[in-house]
Amino acid sequence: MKYSFMTDMELLLAYEGIRNTKSRYCRLIDMKKWDELGSVFASDAVADFSTEGNPIPVLEGRDTIVKVFKDLVHPAETVHQVHSAEIEMISATEAKVFSPMEDYVTFPEGSENISFHGYGYYEETFVAIEGQWYIQHTRLDRLKFDVI
Repeated sequence: MKYSFMTDMELLLAYEGIRNTKSRYCRLIDMKKWDELGSVFASDAVADFSTEGNPIPVLEGRDTIVKVFKDLVHPAETVHQVHSAEIEMISATEAKVFSPMEDYVTFPEGSENISFHGYGYYEETFVAIEGQWYIQHTRLDRLKFDVI
């Protein structure tokens, strides 16, 4: 897609910056690198994971998002994957991103949380601040949710 507000090179760099940010998000959660997880979110980010079976409410602010992930997900073994993002540039510093996803989350025996294997889509807004891409808003829509 051609955008009048970006050169082809700027567009490619934006796409790669967005993809790298989302890949880093998955890796940092799965590796439990909570001190680094905030680096993928804008300071006023919003995360909406309030879908069926998910105990996480709508979260506001980078610090809140990281704290809830750390508190809830730390005891679990997780695998998060995103695939082939569709990226629509709104401007040179804002993009709408639609990504297929799969997650596999297992909590220790005796946990009050349920283990699951989920499939769906992230609908997100990314913003560039001083040349770095951040997640501004993320929403997870699940298509399938298997309790394991």
